[in-house]
Amino acid sequence: MDPKLLQIIIPLAIIVPLLYFRMRKMTKPQPLKWRGLWIRPAIIVGVAVAVMAGAPPSQTHWIWLALAAAAGTVAGWQWSRTMVIEMHPENGTLTVTGGQAAIVVMALLILVRLGLRTGLAMEAQSWHLPAVLITDASIVFSAALFAMRSVEMFLRARKVMRGG
Repeated sequence: MDPKLLQIIIPLAIIVPLLYFRMRKMTKPQPLKWRGLWIRPAIIVGVAVAVMAGAPPSQTHWIWLALAAAAGTVAGWQWSRTMVIEMHPENGTLTVTGGQAAIVVMALLILVRLGLRTGLAMEAQSWHLPAVLITDASIVFSAALFAMRSVEMFLRARKVMRGG
């Protein structure tokens, strides 16, 4: 079998079942600890900064990283907006439910990221893109996505807790 085809088939064989089980879990209300929403993004951003500091990008790569951060920010904000945050009427706790739109956004993000990674890896030589730039852009995109998702969810959760 062609190695390039295996690069596509193997990740899909792993991701599709995981995505299925994640989708099933997302459609059920989960408790939301809104005061701790900053912890996971802080860890992700900290790791991203540490990785980038280990091998700092060149000055010409910063524009690509800024575009990746902007795309991650927009994707994270949109993904978070598709999630329903409600207050439990009996005990006053918050719950979050990922609707069908959240599932579609998550699936699209995974497929686009997989497609971009595979496509850029195949075409990086002709585009004169170093593999480090592709990896760094992926890291920056992911850090921005999860950070902005948490920020938007925190803002909405605080509004729901205040009765807005």
